[in-house]
Amino acid sequence: MVQADGADNSGGTNAALLRSVAEQLKTPLATIARQAELGQLTGEVGLTDLGAIRVHAAAALTLVDSYLLGLRLMREQSMLQLEPVSISSLLVETAHELSSFAKQYGTVVELSIGGRYEPVMAHPEGLKSALLALGYTLLQGYPLPEGSRLLLSVHRTPHGLVTGLYGEYEQLRSESWRNALALQGKASKPLSILSGSGAGLFVADAILQAMESKLRVGRHQKRSGLAATLQPSQQLVFV
Repeated sequence: MVQADGADNSGGTNAALLRSVAEQLKTPLATIARQAELGQLTGEVGLTDLGAIRVHAAAALTLVDSYLLGLRLMREQSMLQLEPVSISSLLVETAHELSSFAKQYGTVVELSIGGRYEPVMAHPEGLKSALLALGYTLLQGYPLPEGSRLLLSVHRTPHGLVTGLYGEYEQLRSESWRNALALQGKASKPLSILSGSGAGLFVADAILQAMESKLRVGRHQKRSGLAATLQPSQQLVFV
């Protein structure tokens, strides 16, 4: 059962998330402002500039939507209405939406679905929002070398199906992630490998916790990243 937080704890968590989101929104909004200003000064805006404006605006809106969803989910008084979700189909949709943003940073989103998987029990809107927020934050806060690949994958473990994003994040460690969780909203740069507040990571973690999962540091195909474990639908037990 997912119980609502106490008033004090919930308020503190919400405030910390809001501060992190506000900090992270500065980057895409600043990019949009610069592109618009350049177009105004030159009297023309190229297709490339318009594409960048559209992509960064979409990323900013996705983060806001994910934050609002996270707040709503944290207010739920009982277990969320989970349902069987095709993880493969959801990852295909997510990879498509992330690809345009990744292109702005010279990165390719690579989808890795090694086999056929049964549905997982999840909140479909929440899971997709969490993965998008995670992807946007990693791409923006830790740009990979030109031509790098960001792996969006699902694979089976004895504990369930693990889905997440992996790249050349060798400095990402479980200890640094735990410290970042403790510092969210209190430090402008809680996770040292990221250039910003890392708000999308905390929003994603809040959403996943509402689905009785959480973000953790992991490795897959010799890459490091952040992932969550989801339960196949036939393993769900109501109590």
